[in-house]
Amino acid sequence: MKSRENFSIKGESRLMDTNELRAYTNLGRNMATKLGIEAGAKIKMGKRVLWDKVKIDQYLNELTGVE
Repeated sequence: MKSRENFSIKGESRLMDTNELRAYTNLGRNMATKLGIEAGAKIKMGKRVLWDKVKIDQYLNELTGVE
């Protein structure tokens, strides 16, 4: 079984997994996934699904009228 090493990166990473997206948006799994797809933020890397935080932010800014 492969073990994942935890790397500490100062600052925030641009990509997040689905659980991080849920925490970031304060939404449930289905709604967070739907929002990520609508924002065009879904990135597949092999079997992993990651979400682009910049695209999520841009989409939310458009929805709320924030520039």
